[in-house]
Amino acid sequence: MTIAFHRVRRDDPVVLDIYADFVREADGPLDQALIDVKAEIAAGPPPNLEPPAGVMLLGRADGDPAAIGGVRHLDTPIAEVKSMYVVPAYRGTGVAGLLLDELHAVARERGCRAARLDTSSYLTAAISLYRSAGYGEVADYNGNVKADLWFERAL
Repeated sequence: MTIAFHRVRRDDPVVLDIYADFVREADGPLDQALIDVKAEIAAGPPPNLEPPAGVMLLGRADGDPAAIGGVRHLDTPIAEVKSMYVVPAYRGTGVAGLLLDELHAVARERGCRAARLDTSSYLTAAISLYRSAGYGEVADYNGNVKADLWFERAL
């Protein structure tokens, strides 16, 4: 299997389709009073995942859409990984690790010394990936009501 990552616009139709699945999966177990899943899907990935503030990546496996992920530069020398999602058919194939590596490369290219991310404790596979990639838990850095875990690693 050949994996290729492409910088794309956050409103790319393929990105929007995958992002909708990401929102449904990531937000599904949350208290629906906290979120509006339909509105989040309609809004698409965060606007600051495009230049100059950030980058959105689309991963393709042998040409088929396999993953999305973004990285944005915070107001410090720390980047934030956002909206990372692997299509279920490609989980367990190494795509997630390759995507995370690519997001780290983008952050380093932008002069960042560390990367942060937030997640939810029920996303156990994601947490395992982040820990195996060298992320350690840190205090809440962004007040995201949908997250209950925050991580950082040096780049």
